[in-house]
Amino acid sequence: MTSRTVCDGQDPAGRAARSGESESEREGQGQGFGAKGSGPADEQFRALLESAPDAMVIVADTGVIRLVNAQTEALFGYDRQELLGRPVEVLVPGRFRDRHAVHRKDYAHNQQFRPMGAGLDLYGLRRDGREFPVEISLSPLRTPDGLLFSAAVRDVTARRAAEAELTRLYEQQRHVALTLQRSLMGTPPDVPGLRTASRYLPATQGAGVGGDWFDLVPLEGDRVGVLIGDVMGRGLEAAAVMGRLRSAANALARTGMPPRRLMEVLDAVVADLPDQLVTCCYSVIAPGSGEITLCSAGHLPVLLAAPGQGVRPLPAPVSVPLGVGGIAHEQVTHAVPPGATLALYTDGLVETPDTDLEEQITALATHLGTALGTRQDLETVADSVVTALLPVTSGDDDVTLLLAQLPSRVVR
Repeated sequence: MTSRTVCDGQDPAGRAARSGESESEREGQGQGFGAKGSGPADEQFRALLESAPDAMVIVADTGVIRLVNAQTEALFGYDRQELLGRPVEVLVPGRFRDRHAVHRKDYAHNQQFRPMGAGLDLYGLRRDGREFPVEISLSPLRTPDGLLFSAAVRDVTARRAAEAELTRLYEQQRHVALTLQRSLMGTPPDVPGLRTASRYLPATQGAGVGGDWFDLVPLEGDRVGVLIGDVMGRGLEAAAVMGRLRSAANALARTGMPPRRLMEVLDAVVADLPDQLVTCCYSVIAPGSGEITLCSAGHLPVLLAAPGQGVRPLPAPVSVPLGVGGIAHEQVTHAVPPGATLALYTDGLVETPDTDLEEQITALATHLGTALGTRQDLETVADSVVTALLPVTSGDDDVTLLLAQLPSRVVR
């Protein structure tokens, strides 16, 4: 056995120590993985580490870097000898270092394989001071030298750029679809004898725009045609189909066609469109007499709020959606009291994955009755109802609400 004298200014491996270097900084110098003896298993581990596609950083429980691979050198711009024995925070941007040290200690007490900073934006720091986005996976390693931690670091700069570009293109398409829908929907005209208030909210999730529409059509005899519909689907195609059907329904209504017959014609129009289903409700209201005739093709029930009588669904036969075909559409006529308010809406207002549809329609009726009971103007009532029913973060479907209020006195 031979002996070797360690001279002043040298580390235990015989290398010259850096001026002012602390013991913690020198920890791991020449002591990579398996420092107590190099064997076949140690060599296999190093070979696996070098063949890993990601930068691999092996860290002691004190936070000192013990081993890195060639991908780490390429990614961070360091020679591996510059990293061994240094705190792992050298690879972390300065503004995150204090928090990183805390998280590192927390991980030492909760050792398991997991992504680091799930849900957070993580960044690495190159030798030249440039930051870059990363994904990091952590796992514990038990070795003869004690507990170590392995961090697999992946540069996600290209992915983030691609995601940003996709987001930009998505928002551009959404803007085009919304512009098209609003152009096709237009602004319903003022109609004699009815006070109206409407709200349309595009979806904030998914394609951002659907096929909701509504329309008010002045008819002969001081009557008003009220249309509401929902094309199933999202995006530009749904908006285009909506525009086509709205135009067709408006033209048909102006001929004086009764609701049942109008639904039959629209059914034929939708049947010519591939893979389309549409719910629709058409009502003809005579504000002066309080008479309303309506026909529903698979649409949600119209709510009637009569002064002093609460809010309830207006009874009406509901047929299948347009586009199914083969089923007759029926209409019904009701006399509604003076000052009554009708509420027509689409499923985005009352249908969510976590709630029961009937319960939500009941909630709509309750909120509508409460808002009308305060004797607010119809615009304020519409805002109150939408705010009460929709969560702040809602947005899976577009939402349409139309309120129509009859005069407080019947004209005979």
